[in-house]
Amino acid sequence: MRIVNIDLDEDFLKRFFDLTGDKLPESITLVSLKKQVLNIKERFRSILADTSGASAVTGNNIDSTEDEKLDLSRANNVLLVDNLGVITYQVQMIMERLGFRITVTKDVYGALSLFEDKDFDFVLMDLLIPTEREGFILLAELQNIAKRKGVNPIIGVMSVAGKKELKNESLERGADFYIEKSYNWQQRLTDIVKDYIGA
Repeated sequence: MRIVNIDLDEDFLKRFFDLTGDKLPESITLVSLKKQVLNIKERFRSILADTSGASAVTGNNIDSTEDEKLDLSRANNVLLVDNLGVITYQVQMIMERLGFRITVTKDVYGALSLFEDKDFDFVLMDLLIPTEREGFILLAELQNIAKRKGVNPIIGVMSVAGKKELKNESLERGADFYIEKSYNWQQRLTDIVKDYIGA
């Protein structure tokens, strides 16, 4: 049986297993890893089914042509800041089902540059990029830029860290909501965004 050496990319695997609600094992077989992926996909599929009707609320069809997507209003724009592909894929699918257009970046500098150049009504940011220190810097800078531009985006912080103090500090520093990326976090994100858009 083939074994994956977790030392090759331990951070990625740790965050992946955090998503499944399991602890990172000492060694990982390809079969067990595939089972975890299938579990995540199944949960994600059920969440997408729950949000499938929401696109009609915002007047946007996820199956629309590229030309139609270019006509989306500013209120449909979301900036997503996360460096883990499995997260960006899931969030992008959820938000597109809800009628949003997504711009993705993987780091603080890319996020600030995009936020300077374009207006976003939602920012969804990972706190650990790569540590909470950088995440809090990004949160503060986003608010500074928003104040200077005279805009008021909804900023959601997401993290695999289960520390209550990080949630409290994020909210105290101006985040509108905080989601721990643990079991069923995708559904919580869907519900929160639906509340904001009145869906």
